[in-house]
Amino acid sequence: MHIHWYPGHMARTRRMIVQSLKLVDGIIHLADARLPRSSQNPLLYELAGNKPTMLVLAKADLADVRETEGWVARGALAVSLLDNTQRQYLLDSVHAYLASKLTLRYTRPWRVMVAGIPNVGKSTLINFLARRRSARVGNRPGITQAKQWIKVSPKLEMLDTPGILWPKIEDRETAYKLAVSGCIKDEILPLPEVAQWLLKFMGDYYPEALAQRYGDGQLTLAEVAQRRGALATGGLPDMNRAAELVLRDFRAGRLGAVTLDREG
Repeated sequence: MHIHWYPGHMARTRRMIVQSLKLVDGIIHLADARLPRSSQNPLLYELAGNKPTMLVLAKADLADVRETEGWVARGALAVSLLDNTQRQYLLDSVHAYLASKLTLRYTRPWRVMVAGIPNVGKSTLINFLARRRSARVGNRPGITQAKQWIKVSPKLEMLDTPGILWPKIEDRETAYKLAVSGCIKDEILPLPEVAQWLLKFMGDYYPEALAQRYGDGQLTLAEVAQRRGALATGGLPDMNRAAELVLRDFRAGRLGAVTLDREG
């Protein structure tokens, strides 16, 4: 499988990031806790060079805590951007990381770029820390179109950037994971194929969650369509409707806390 996902706006985003790196002291590389490896963009590490880069895993409330703990042990910071009690913890952690890597320049705040692939929550993270809706957000890739500077504390300014993927996704499993989580547009891969992959994965690793939602821990997409009434004319399974249903359930957390990248 080869997905060439590098339209004009991705090329512009790359140029924007390269130019903006001259203005920032460090980078927050934001990834999705449900796919903590697959949602990291290797291109960002390449572009960052020697800039201090902090890995933050968003959507930790939707991820398998056992898998997340392994990433935290290796230095990642995992947070839920829906839990306001974690705001100060996240802000203190970012301040502490920067203080360990940098010297505060004169009286100006640290300047940090928030970067990552589409739809991992970059704008949501900035709004969460700023306690206001300063950056545009939405539950689909491609909401942020231009860079935005936002002050989130007296010591910290953040630069919101559009999401960027690497030029070519060659690994089939990675492509499915990105599609399942909504990090690439739904038109890129056939939805029934993506949903069927997810059902197989859930049956292998989270059959109890699948059974709780659909009544069985081992299901095909056609069986989900029958159980949920996603039927076409003549009573045949409507595979596209069933796929949309399964993917909505996953993205909303209705299939439980799931991590798609297995490290063990």
